[in-house]
Amino acid sequence: MGLVRYKPNRRGIQDLLGADWVRANLHRRADAVAAVAEVSYRANPPHEGQVEVTVDSAAGETGARLRSRAAVVARHPGVVHIEADRRVLGSALDAARYG
Repeated sequence: MGLVRYKPNRRGIQDLLGADWVRANLHRRADAVAAVAEVSYRANPPHEGQVEVTVDSAAGETGARLRSRAAVVARHPGVVHIEADRRVLGSALDAARYG
């Protein structure tokens, strides 16, 4: 059996990382994660106030390259302690697989 070498098309990969459909897919998955996290925060709140869960997705430039990204952000003064205790966002990541 012969040796097979793979040489990636770097321009094609860069175009793929910045494509609109990739950004839309990431945003859809991030929305699913945010929905699960928000339900979990509201189900058993060990804190005062409400945790605001938002999705930030964009196609931004990193250096000279355009890359799609999505982030799920939980805003509350005690969210670091809640995450350390219950792993709400970490547990919600499974929703991205099916979202």
